[in-house]
Amino acid sequence: RNLLKKKQTSMTYNNKSFYNDLSLQRNFLFYENLTTVLILKSFRKFNLLTLQIGPFKKGEKIKIKIWIAIILEDSNLCKIQNPNWLKTEWLEKKILLEKKTPLLQNLPYFYRELSFLSFQKKKNSNFLFIKEISLIEEIFSIRSLKLWNGIQIIKNKINALKFDK
Repeated sequence: RNLLKKKQTSMTYNNKSFYNDLSLQRNFLFYENLTTVLILKSFRKFNLLTLQIGPFKKGEKIKIKIWIAIILEDSNLCKIQNPNWLKTEWLEKKILLEKKTPLLQNLPYFYRELSFLSFQKKKNSNFLFIKEISLIEEIFSIRSLKLWNGIQIIKNKINALKFDK
């Protein structure tokens, strides 16, 4: 019997190791980002896990972590605001710039995830965002093609690598 054998533990989610799964790490980082919310009801401070949240007054706009914003919105205490860049005109400008230049344009970190969160949270108005969703996907496609072409250029120029000790 191996009664003295130390049981090895690691953080897991749905039988996946957090440390070995990049998608889990990416999701974690996304939910740690800040977003702007509009407070719908005044409330006193309260404890949420190890954090103190509040106090907030109705009508205040504040920046909080996305995971907290989702909990508060689901409790009807706030409304997650669309980012300023999530507008048709802004997205169309970015598409033109992405097509004109060989370099990747400056975009908000997690721009796809943030946009889909915004679309998901809008109740009964999904049809309003079809244009924005298609623009976000077009930007993603253009950027993916740029990256792929860049990798192919590098791949064709490298014949051999020499590593120094």
